[in-house]
Amino acid sequence: MTSVLKWFNNLSLYITKQNTNILYFVCLAIVFIINIIINIKEPFHIWVEIIGSIIQIAIPMYVLVPILWKKDAEGTKQMLKHLLCILGITWSFKMGLSDVFGINDIRPRGGGMSFPSGHTSGAFSGAVFLAIRYGWKYALIALPLACFVGFSRIFAMAHWPSDVAAAIALCIFTGLCFVRPYKKKI
Repeated sequence: MTSVLKWFNNLSLYITKQNTNILYFVCLAIVFIINIIINIKEPFHIWVEIIGSIIQIAIPMYVLVPILWKKDAEGTKQMLKHLLCILGITWSFKMGLSDVFGINDIRPRGGGMSFPSGHTSGAFSGAVFLAIRYGWKYALIALPLACFVGFSRIFAMAHWPSDVAAAIALCIFTGLCFVRPYKKKI
């Protein structure tokens, strides 16, 4: 047991900007390769939805990269608060709160649980966190990718534009409430 604890304590010595980025992109490439193999015969509109689904997870996961190599414990707490609040509000609306407020919860292609877009909430949670916590250069790629996720949900007829806009607004609001800019330790 003590050797395992010692290993975890020493692990922080090996976390650098380069190896966390490499590990992240290798894992992401594996996910894309597996999806290409599984879905090779799917039409274009399905691919747009699949790529949007992958990116909606990839962006918040990428937040771990600067958190790890900056050893940002405070950023970890802020991201967890931000993400849990977004998830709680998003799923509260999906599970019936939208009915209480009289919001249309029917998807364009049929089915319920439309408001707000969970995929867009996931993608923008990471992008907004990166922008507020670490600055625009960290969100330079994440924000356009998050916009693609929102577009993919509308393109796939899984959500109305208002569902996507509400998810974006929710992420910005909770980001402004819970996330503070990173200050380098001296």
